[in-house]
Amino acid sequence: MPKTVSNSAKNKNSKQKLYKYLNETALCNALEMAKELISVINKVPVTVFLWRPEKYWPAEFVSENIKKFEYTAEEFTSGKLLYGNIVHPDDLGMVERELSRRIEENYVDYSQEYRILTKSGEIRWVDERTFIEVDKNGTVEYLMGIVMDVTERKRKEKLLYIQRDLGIALSTSSSLNETLERLLDSCLQIDEINAGGIYLIDEETGDMTLAFHSGFSPNFVEHASHYSVNSPHTKLVVIGQPIYKQHIDLLLTSRDDALRHENLRATAIIPVKSEKKVIAAFYLASNIEFELPDSVRTVIETIATQFGVFISRIRLEEKLIECRKKRKF
Repeated sequence: MPKTVSNSAKNKNSKQKLYKYLNETALCNALEMAKELISVINKVPVTVFLWRPEKYWPAEFVSENIKKFEYTAEEFTSGKLLYGNIVHPDDLGMVERELSRRIEENYVDYSQEYRILTKSGEIRWVDERTFIEVDKNGTVEYLMGIVMDVTERKRKEKLLYIQRDLGIALSTSSSLNETLERLLDSCLQIDEINAGGIYLIDEETGDMTLAFHSGFSPNFVEHASHYSVNSPHTKLVVIGQPIYKQHIDLLLTSRDDALRHENLRATAIIPVKSEKKVIAAFYLASNIEFELPDSVRTVIETIATQFGVFISRIRLEEKLIECRKKRKF
């Protein structure tokens, strides 16, 4: 006679199939949720890290947004790169100390700003929010970091500080040479600018002469230190409008051939006016950037305006002194 299966056995078998189905369904749902979560993480304007609490922070997970810094997630998850390898050397010690201090003080999260290096060597500022996960014994299991690029904000903050400090300096200065030096120094504090000079226009002849400079080669200084009133360069300046071009596009005459191989890219010529008359010009250049961003253009034009106001003030003071001298005679 064929064997019969009891109802209890049938029920047990059905429950096992149901449990298996539910477990598989739950696993599939969990995997789908994980995929959705990773998809969301990769779309937000931050980079998410899951680090092991070891030296230089090896990464278990990195979101795809790491490509903003020219790296791939695999470079970190494979162990080829540690996060500490891309932290700016001057900031690495501070980042390590801050993490150690926060762990010792039982923080669960904290934030800090520091610099990192992109794959091509560019410096970027980041704001990192770190979450410290510990086990029941208080031992750190892993670290989760949310890293946001704040380079543009830091750049704007620095530009504001440069403007503020220069405004204070000009309000108390009475020496033209000292002022020219401060003006050029302020311009060279801008990250994108690493060479510059200030040309003064002679009130009598109209010629343009390089009065102060820094970062230019001896060859540049030799061939671009003086332009006559009728030269294309002087005529370009006295029009009175800021000019932003690449260095190679500003070579106007055969005389400029000697400057063709200068290691300069983006350039800016900013006329300085006093009482609507052009009296000087900034020539600023970068050997890194091909174009100066709008935020930098705004600042250097503001600096030029501040210099024009300073010159007007100095000339007014000179006229007052001259009037007083005449009254004495």
